[in-house]
Amino acid sequence: MLQSWPIHKIIRFGAFEVDTRSGELRKHGIRLKLQDQPFRVLQALVEHPSEVVTREELQSRIWPSDTFVDFERGLNNAVKRLREALGDSAESPRYVETLPKRGYRFIGNVERIPALIESEEKRRGKEDSTNLESPPRAIPRFWIASGALLTCAGLAFGFNVAHVRELITGKVAAPHIQSLAVLPLQNLSDDPAQEFFSDGMTDALITDLAKIASLRVISRTSMMRYKKTDKSIPEIARELNVDAIVEGTVQRSGDHVRISAQLIYGRSDKHVWAQSYERELKDTLRLQADVAEDVAEEISAKLIGADRPSSSKPSYRLDVSAYDDYLKGRNYTLRSVKGDILTGIEFLERSIHRDPNYAPAYAELSIAYHVLAANNYMSPNEALVKAKGAAMKALTLDANLGEAHSALGLVEGAFEWRWSDQDRGLQRGIQLAPSSSPPHEWYAIHLAAMGRKTDAVREMTRALDLDPFSPELHSTASYIYYVNRDYESAIREARRALEIDPIFAPGHINLASALGAKSEFEEGFKEWLRYLQLSGDEELANELEKAAAKLSGQGDPGQKLGYITLRYYTEKSKSQYVGPLTIAAAYIDLGDKSKALDWLDKSAQEHSPSLFTLLPSPYCDSLRSETRFQDLLRRMNLPSTSDEIPAQSN
Repeated sequence: MLQSWPIHKIIRFGAFEVDTRSGELRKHGIRLKLQDQPFRVLQALVEHPSEVVTREELQSRIWPSDTFVDFERGLNNAVKRLREALGDSAESPRYVETLPKRGYRFIGNVERIPALIESEEKRRGKEDSTNLESPPRAIPRFWIASGALLTCAGLAFGFNVAHVRELITGKVAAPHIQSLAVLPLQNLSDDPAQEFFSDGMTDALITDLAKIASLRVISRTSMMRYKKTDKSIPEIARELNVDAIVEGTVQRSGDHVRISAQLIYGRSDKHVWAQSYERELKDTLRLQADVAEDVAEEISAKLIGADRPSSSKPSYRLDVSAYDDYLKGRNYTLRSVKGDILTGIEFLERSIHRDPNYAPAYAELSIAYHVLAANNYMSPNEALVKAKGAAMKALTLDANLGEAHSALGLVEGAFEWRWSDQDRGLQRGIQLAPSSSPPHEWYAIHLAAMGRKTDAVREMTRALDLDPFSPELHSTASYIYYVNRDYESAIREARRALEIDPIFAPGHINLASALGAKSEFEEGFKEWLRYLQLSGDEELANELEKAAAKLSGQGDPGQKLGYITLRYYTEKSKSQYVGPLTIAAAYIDLGDKSKALDWLDKSAQEHSPSLFTLLPSPYCDSLRSETRFQDLLRRMNLPSTSDEIPAQSN
């Protein structure tokens, strides 16, 4: 049996120290999160280094009232958690060695710092005996007053009035954290090709933390600009206007992955929490969830769905190759270039083939097909079937996946004109991931199409608050203001998008549109040409630029040269898909209302997902009074004016 444990305030080994007074495990002076039972197991082991501590001895001391079955499960879980905190493993132990069917042994070098309790007790005993032999004396008023002061001080300490406890103990309470950002996790793997994996882990951690309803979490796009940054934590926190920063490392080796993470208070650069985790690659989802849950617990927040039964939490064991393909695919589909999106789809489809039960891969695939159709890279009829099928499959696999609800909502609105269903789907996506910026962006576009101007700006502002350095979001904000006829704000947001990324094509077309609406045709025409060049239509851009050089007089060069655009896309349609909406836009530039409405009708017949974003914009104002245009709006269940109205149902 274990002997009574010697009293040592601090027990050190390696970079760790066990504080038996406070029940804390620290690494390099930073407190690690460790539950009570794993800590008590550690305490039993380090106070008997090199000795075998049997399972029965641990049971009698830590689980005295549990059944044998509960004890076995509890001990195994406690040792597993302990090893995760120490960065240890059962296969190659540095600290905790397993002796099968017997118990455990601590094999690290231990340094004890003894407590000077015996001498203190002798001193107090001597004083007590002296007091017993002395006759009782009256208590002076001074001591009565002192007693009252001490009582008040005790109450102040207990309730922490005016931070008295911190002043006395020197221990500062954890700061109140309402917003945070996750710096790109550093790749510690020997293989630089694993960079996609560390980026994927960063993205996954952001996604999980975005489920905390009470927390503002900066989205992925803004955070990637800080990859390998030289800026200090306080600088980054100020730029992003967040209270705290999560930073850490990822190391993938063989079939294991290890993440070390720490939470840092931004203003003071003070470390609040740190922890290390190690799992098999197949348990990566559980690892990601553990990190997010521990951060949430540290800041006294709650993950949406964290109170669901454990069976519904991430216990899914991944096919590692399929997960690699998913991460690579998502990295490509986040881009706006056709070739990259198609490459991303190939990775996602391969991922699904290898592991047909991973819901996020289907949700990402659905959104990718939607983007292809919205950018005229694929026929809407072809894209609709694939986008809707993938979204439905994702929801079948995981009804609580916010991305799946958002993906289906996009299909129901943009392709099928079921706006009330889109409203519900996007709001559900926001509810399940409040700090994820894309659902707020998509909902803002939906609200703008419904004529709900103020609500659209509110949602777009929320999206930008979550992802302030995203060129896509600033470009979309430009569109929202353009639809609202606030051209100054539209120009400002488009310019901001291009400050962040000068080659972001949508930023140039949105800037061109806003400038054109203000009759600033010369600069607007240049932005349109730049958009064409970046979108793969360099030939058209060069032809228009040469023709514009021969023009004289004021006016919109694009309108005067509309016939060149029309001829170019008509010829291009003979060899590849060109959306009817593109031809309709050329006729709008030419001022041919009848032909423009013909091609808008054709776009409606194939349910172009971009049609609903064009119709409420100033670009169609010349057609707005036409009977055929109003009929088109009614067929699509869209408001006939840009006035503020509630969301419509079918």
